[in-house]
Amino acid sequence: MSYFGPREAQTTVPCPSCGAPLVIERSCREVRMRCPVCGRRFPLKDFIGNADEAMESFLENVYCDRI
Repeated sequence: MSYFGPREAQTTVPCPSCGAPLVIERSCREVRMRCPVCGRRFPLKDFIGNADEAMESFLENVYCDRI
């Protein structure tokens, strides 16, 4: 596992509020989804079932519970 992975990645997952593609981002304590257009933030758990390739690749470098 790498602790030097990217802090965020662009996904193709649409924002539930405005439809723009979400960004997955990590902080020291959590991973969340953020919309760069409307600025809303969403918990990762709401999108795990719809993870795209960018999310899967990003999460390979993040220690988190995906259940």
